[in-house]
Amino acid sequence: MRGADRENTVRIDSSIKVYWERATPMNFAEEKWPYLRKRTFRYDLQDYMYDAFQFWEFAGKDVLEVGCGSGIDAMEFARYGANVIATDVTDNAVSLTKALAEETGLPVKVYQAPAHALPLNDDSVDCVYSYGVLHHIPNVDDALCEMHRVLKPGGVVMAMVYNRDSLLYAYSIVYLHGIKGRLLLDNLCTVEELLARYSERIEGCPYTKAYTKDEAKAVFEKWFRDVTVNVRYNVVDAPRQRKVKLGLGDGWELGWHLVVKGRKG
Repeated sequence: MRGADRENTVRIDSSIKVYWERATPMNFAEEKWPYLRKRTFRYDLQDYMYDAFQFWEFAGKDVLEVGCGSGIDAMEFARYGANVIATDVTDNAVSLTKALAEETGLPVKVYQAPAHALPLNDDSVDCVYSYGVLHHIPNVDDALCEMHRVLKPGGVVMAMVYNRDSLLYAYSIVYLHGIKGRLLLDNLCTVEELLARYSERIEGCPYTKAYTKDEAKAVFEKWFRDVTVNVRYNVVDAPRQRKVKLGLGDGWELGWHLVVKGRKG
């Protein structure tokens, strides 16, 4: 990597950490919601998750979550009997997840670590889970390499990344902001910058990449076998409301989320 490229990568990585320190998802810190209310909100909003990830299948197994955010999914694996290790790059996410583990009494181990430097031994976990994280990592191959390293042979990787061929991408981001808001028409930003700026609840995320199904499959197949990609979560962000659910079946493949699964060979 050339010096200028390395400096740019460090700058982007630093800005990503700064952004997510203040934008940790599902934390409800101001509302002071208790755990059960947070849990209900999460799985009512992303109502496909039980079907897609089947947390109960990992009872008695070692599960690593990469990018734990506020810790709700880590607790869900633990509720069903998994031995859970949760990691995140931000101080805030680590604090929130530790606090949630204390509140629930669930034995979740929490560590601060970036996705490309996980604090685990080789071949040590049965499942690596990462929800809504990898599309915010520019050097995603480094993260997938680490996830492959810590998985046991035959272990499962499960992830969610954003779908570029989605209604939310086309309507909410490209049309509403880029065309109607003229950011693209007036050459005020690129499509990539537009996606990053408006992909999250708090505007201004430094880096977001949306993948097609084929792109996501190809990225994961560098490291894992038996890779599948399914399109879920048929929603759009409307001008006055986020995540408006649409009456479309998953067969249309227009949802905002790609659920990617694979195994370590």
